Amino acid sequence: MRNIAEIFKREVRHYYTSPIAYVVIVIFTAVFGFLYFRNLTYYSQLSYQLMQNPYYPQRIDLVMAVFAPLFSSNSIIFLLVIPPLSMRLFAEEKKSGTIELMFTYPVKDIQMVLGKWLASLTILLVMLALSVPGVFMAFKFAGSWEWGPVLSGYLGMFLMGVSFLSLGILISALSENQIVALIISYGALLAFWFLGWAIDPNSGKKMADVLTEFSIIQHLDNFIKGVIDTRDVVYYVLFIFTCVFLTARVLESKRWRG
Repeated sequence: MRNIAEIFKREVRHYYTSPIAYVVIVIFTAVFGFLYFRNLTYYSQLSYQLMQNPYYPQRIDLVMAVFAPLFSSNSIIFLLVIPPLSMRLFAEEKKSGTIELMFTYPVKDIQMVLGKWLASLTILLVMLALSVPGVFMAFKFAGSWEWGPVLSGYLGMFLMGVSFLSLGILISALSENQIVALIISYGALLAFWFLGWAIDPNSGKKMADVLTEFSIIQHLDNFIKGVIDTRDVVYYVLFIFTCVFLTARVLESKRWRG
């Protein structure tokens, strides 16, 4: 644990002494805030119009009008901002030659991976935490406190974000250049994103269902609806574990090759 903590502190220090973390956090907050404000404005205008109509005395559902489309759009934001967080974690070490120096330390490969993975995870948590005040503002504005679907949506966003990070770290470990790692990460995430849509419907429903299960975005839908399905949770957990495990194996192979 001590080795993991030391690597974690080293990486966090690097994030916050360079512009990477600040740029990513600002971009995420700005785009998320814009979409939140747009959805809340639409909800406010539509609620006012419905209240003027005696046939529609009820206000529209806040979660479905504001947070459901917001959480859905957030997958696109994560696709843009998370690969830059992971691109340098191992690619930069290889390019600068410090990866060989780290191999001489009494640090296991999995400890190195977990330390860097946890450091990048803190940035994801900061981004999500900065979006929470908007939830309280919307609930106070609407006079409704439906926490269940919102918490479910945040859980889905967190698991999806960690999955993006884990895949990005694996690609960084396979790459020698940060830009190459960034481009491949974008391509790999898009491939997992469109996996369920690319299948020809004429090839059979069973094949389409199988490929859809591998799509990283399809498993977010139930969380957005307020449903926590164990199949979706297991998918994300297995995806994260597989990427972290493969990253450790990549480092192990490089250690033996020298």
